[in-house]
Amino acid sequence: MAIAKKTAAAKKTTTAKKTTTAKKAEPAKKATEISVSGNKKVGTLRKEFNKKFPYLNLWVCYSYGRDMVKRGETLSAEIPDDRTLASVRRADSGGDISISGNKKIKSLEKEFDTVFGLYAQVCYTTADGKRYYTMGALDEKTLAAFNEECEKNGCKKGVWK
Repeated sequence: MAIAKKTAAAKKTTTAKKTTTAKKAEPAKKATEISVSGNKKVGTLRKEFNKKFPYLNLWVCYSYGRDMVKRGETLSAEIPDDRTLASVRRADSGGDISISGNKKIKSLEKEFDTVFGLYAQVCYTTADGKRYYTMGALDEKTLAAFNEECEKNGCKKGVWK
């Protein structure tokens, strides 16, 4: 009979431990995506993008910037950091974008055009300080893969402005 009481007490202790363990808060997980909506400021977006992809930066420009690039002109259509996307987007546009590491560069740039009516370019700065926009085969890479490639090639880190 003493053995039965001991077993019952052991079960209660085990149950109490499980309950306590189940109530423990899980550690906060790192955000795997950047959420982009109209109320986000351009500067905040660029900082978040560069924090997630430290060897890349994101330029967000007015739609006429695309034409400037096609003509080979210096891009002067960049949107100031203190403006929200909603305040500069095309009037008939709106929605949200989610940026994750497995998204292709060309998909991200196209989404900015489709959702906000804005011209966006993923850029990088080489070790010698030269800045480039992605194009061609680079646009086929995912953000995570290209960020890793830039790291391996000695590109500058944390250059977002």
